[in-house]
Amino acid sequence: MIKKILIPIFWLSALGMAEAQVYLRTAGVRLDETSVGLSLVQRIWKPVTVEGILEFRQRDFSAVLIPRVHSKILGRRLNAFVGLGPQAGWVKTSDTSVQPYWAVSGMLGLEYKFNILPIHISYDFRPIVFFDGHPDLFGFQSGFAIRLVKKSERKAWKEKWKKWKEDAKDWFESD
Repeated sequence: MIKKILIPIFWLSALGMAEAQVYLRTAGVRLDETSVGLSLVQRIWKPVTVEGILEFRQRDFSAVLIPRVHSKILGRRLNAFVGLGPQAGWVKTSDTSVQPYWAVSGMLGLEYKFNILPIHISYDFRPIVFFDGHPDLFGFQSGFAIRLVKKSERKAWKEKWKKWKEDAKDWFESD
């Protein structure tokens, strides 16, 4: 009975994930209540992206790499995503000492890619579990990111189509 319920739900959600995202690469700024960061999102394959974040805080600096799985909500432009990945950095433990640390960072959020503008925005929640070197055991962040779309899916298809037309023209003219 449970299989009859779970299998259709799995396939419906997988179909929704397969069409999520209309960008291949975005880069921009990520802001939260205590930090400023640089963010780069690269699609690996549908529906998976990897987000790299460099964060600058008053007390620490960190680098985060989070693979994310996307699922569309309303059309392909509004997506939900979830991910989990490593985080490493340096934290100021006193006025004179800085200590390296590592952690695991999760991510749950929403993103939207504007139709005409090359702008991608997202809002996410990030629970963090610190393992070594950080004075805290747990952390929690929520942040807003605004990114420029460096390469969209539409642009990639136009490039492929143009190359195919040129190759086809060369092939027919070579006879």
